Amino acid sequence: MGSKYAVKPHNGFFYDMITLILRPYLWLKYRFKAPKDIPAMPDGPILLLGSHTGNLDFLFALAALRKKRFHAVVAAHFYRNKSLAWLLTLLRCIKKEQFRADVESIAKMRGVISIGESLLIYPEGEVNGTGRTSSAPRSIAKLAKLLKAPVYAVRTHGSYFTRTKWNPIQRRGKVETEIELVATSEELKQLDAEKLYQRIESKLYVDDYAWQKQRMIAFSGGKRAKGLEKLLYLCPRCGAESTTRTENNDIFCTKCSNRGSMDEYGFLHAHDEGCIIPEIVADWVELERERLRVDIAKPDFRLSAECSLQYHLDPRSTEHTDVGHGTVTLTRDAITYAGTAEGREVTYSFPIDSIYKFPFEMGKQFDIPNTMRTIGIRPDDYQQNEKFVLALPLIHEYMEKQRAQHKEAE
Repeated sequence: MGSKYAVKPHNGFFYDMITLILRPYLWLKYRFKAPKDIPAMPDGPILLLGSHTGNLDFLFALAALRKKRFHAVVAAHFYRNKSLAWLLTLLRCIKKEQFRADVESIAKMRGVISIGESLLIYPEGEVNGTGRTSSAPRSIAKLAKLLKAPVYAVRTHGSYFTRTKWNPIQRRGKVETEIELVATSEELKQLDAEKLYQRIESKLYVDDYAWQKQRMIAFSGGKRAKGLEKLLYLCPRCGAESTTRTENNDIFCTKCSNRGSMDEYGFLHAHDEGCIIPEIVADWVELERERLRVDIAKPDFRLSAECSLQYHLDPRSTEHTDVGHGTVTLTRDAITYAGTAEGREVTYSFPIDSIYKFPFEMGKQFDIPNTMRTIGIRPDDYQQNEKFVLALPLIHEYMEKQRAQHKEAE
């Protein structure tokens, strides 16, 4: 009897046909060409780690390394839709619960390497919507050492601008990739986990705005600022929150009339000298993070919002369903929901030390990863969704600094 963690190899003909079609499709749509300076690959399996600034990053990775057969690690969120789950299973993907330990997925990853095929993992676990990669959990280095396969990095530039997380409109432009060796099998034995992690972080880092400064490639289409207020909830001029709105190519504040516009290259410009508009979206997000850092350092830090509670109830969709209403509160210790669920009073509280990030749909809701069931939180003020998402990693950052200071003081 086979193990429940057994992994089936790819159907070679089926896989090769898909990846063969990918290259001309991506050339026609995004002028994508596989890089010419791909490093030499071993005959056996590899672990390919990718930067993840755009939803389509995996397509460019598969097209670039067409001769390797990859099993992509995919968020469990997409398996909630039965039809999509069937397709992902057919494509030999591996389901992974986001931002918490998943023993079954690790066992299947080991299974992929043992049958001589390769793994594709995006360590960030999400597309964060800023155009810059964020830090991956340190466990990725431990996983790489466990799998023992040579590690490579694929950096994708431009896919962020083709379809940003805050704007659903697909845009034509140009996408490029770079592939680089991170560590050979022998180096994996010699490097400690922390040094390997630092190497992975440096090889994966992508800033699509820095790339765009060099390339200046236009990404076609109107309504370029549409949805940007889902990400940029803080006005950099007056400091008000949840007052930003967008219209066509413009973003503005309803309180102080601060206004800017986005050009075809993705950069923002102030409408006049009295307006304060960061040129780069990611820099605007940093302003939001800095305010949160100040708040998190306060002894009485609490982030609360009125919200709807959601469960996943429809197997034909990945969408959540509202089942109650109450208040969600995030502190440095826990995330708590108090209110109703399916007609009864409930309180759910989860310690955050085991939750690295909140999976989220920008401007809609975020999930609380846990072992009980899928729980979604949809703030009444949709702009507060991003505030909760940004806050959790910053709480972990603050607590790590506190622990380090206490250790130094001992």
